[in-house]
Parts: sequence; C-alpha cells; structure tokens
Amino acid sequence: NQDAVQRFLREAQAASAAESQHIVQVFDVGEHPPGCPYIVMEHIGGQSLSTQVAPLPFDEIARIGAKVASALRDIHQQHVIHLDLKPSNIIQRDNDNVVLIDFGLSRHLQLPDLIGEEFDSPVGTGAYVAPEQVRRARDDPRSDIFALGVILYLLATGEYPFGQPERESEWRRRLWRDPLPPLWWNPDVPPWLQEIILRCLEIKPDARYETAAQLRFALQHPDDVVL
Repeated sequence: NQDAVQRFLREAQAASAAESQHIVQVFDVGEHPPGCPYIVMEHIGGQSLSTQVAPLPFDEIARIGAKVASALRDIHQQHVIHLDLKPSNIIQRDNDNVVLIDFGLSRHLQLPDLIGEEFDSPVGTGAYVAPEQVRRARDDPRSDIFALGVILYLLATGEYPFGQPERESEWRRRLWRDPLPPLWWNPDVPPWLQEIILRCLEIKPDARYETAAQLRFALQHPDDVVL
C-alpha cells in the first residue's frame, strides 16, 4: 500500500541523508513502475557482527565499539537516529571498517516521523530497544547508545542484559530493572569495560554518555574511565 511505499522511501532518504564512510551509500531511489519502490545501494563486502562468537577479546570489543560509536556520531550529527541498532545491522567491511545498514525504523529529526505516527505501540528489536523507546519516544540519539551498550554486553559475556523479549509487556521490565553486571557472567571482564557498558545501559538517557563521540573516547582510552 502507499504507506508501505512511503516508509520504504523514507528509509532510503534517512540513509542517504547521512554522508559517512560508516553508512551504506545510496545511489538512487524511486518508483518504477509507480507503486513499486526501489533503492540502489552499494554492495558491501564483509560479514555482519552477528557472525562473531562471544565473548570476544576485550581489546577487540573496544575497537569494534569505537568504530560503531564513530558511525553513530556521524549520523547523529546529521539529525538521523538509527533506532534499530543490533549486530545484524552492523557490517564489518573487508577493509576492517564498519557500516550501519537497515534504516527502516530510523528517525530523521527534520522530517515527519511516519513510523511513530503509524504504530500505537513501541517498535524495535526487543533485546536492544531503549527504555524511552518503550515509552514511544523516538527523538533521543542516546537510544542508539543504549543499543550499543547491549551489543557490547553481548560481545563481552555471550548473554543479553535483558534477555530477548518479544512482547511489549516484557520490554517494560527494563524501565525499572537493572541488568546483572557483565562480571556476573564473565569474571574476566575488565572493570573499565563493565563501567562503560553499564553507563550505556542506564535507564535514564541523561545518565548515559551524552554523545556517541564521548562513548568512542572512553572505548579508546580505557585508562581514563572513572570507576
């Protein structure tokens, strides 16, 4: 239907609005014939982060996390929030760079939020959705920082901080319940990495890193992380 076509085209618009080496390039967007939308994107060589077997070496987790934080910094500076960040939406290029894909649930802060207007319930992937998204707020870039915290937790422990809930009623538990510290699952997790992860997973956005750039700096300078 026409709503689906508009969502499809809006995804392409959101992706093409952010110019970054960490974002899949969109070459063309249109409808041909009318009502049949298409997107022409670059081919990305490499594998998604979901192919990694956790736990990873901690310096590797920090390296990957810093690259993803760089990608988030780039899109946030251009008023785009991904809102569905997860390992399958992160591609590691053959040149070791990372690329974000699938902007189907994203929000461009300078455009109407068609996704938010269409659905009466929160949208996202249960394991990664931020508390404010559960409350249907889709305008805070720190929601992506929360999702990256979930990814770092998973890479460090092999576990999900909030499980993999499928129903909204299960999502709401993260509004009041903190996750177990990563050290609970993996006693080898360094304190600096646990500190970074738990700060990303704070319930209130104001308690998280203010920007993805700050998170990237922490991952690149573990000796400066205040415990």
